[in-house]
Amino acid sequence: MWQANFQTTTDVPAENLYRAITDFNAWNKWDDGIECTQLIGEAKTGSVVMLKPKGGPSVKLTIEKMWPYEVIDVAHLPLAKMRTVHKYVRVGDTTHIHMELQIWGPLGFVWRKIIGENQIKDAATQTKALIDYARAA
Repeated sequence: MWQANFQTTTDVPAENLYRAITDFNAWNKWDDGIECTQLIGEAKTGSVVMLKPKGGPSVKLTIEKMWPYEVIDVAHLPLAKMRTVHKYVRVGDTTHIHMELQIWGPLGFVWRKIIGENQIKDAATQTKALIDYARAA
């Protein structure tokens, strides 16, 4: 299994970040790599989100955990899975943001190169966009 992490801090409250990340149908408003997302049913553990990246095929995500202020989803890729963890912890006047990627399966090494390494490389930019979106919401 391949794993990578990104961490930063912000003054935006954890509640605002959690509200933005759990608005699954609005991910394309702050992530310019996403064409659209569609939550199937309610936003809760076990629910499915269909994600269409720009220039790529739709991917099924399963919400593995939703807990204030943590969201974990698993992308079902051909012969691999990718877990993404978003965690927000308020400490005084700052919120600590932790993002983690895990990729495993027979073709995990391929998806690491195609998606994983790029997501970690772009994590600072993507997280800043989420922070800006959450601040304005």
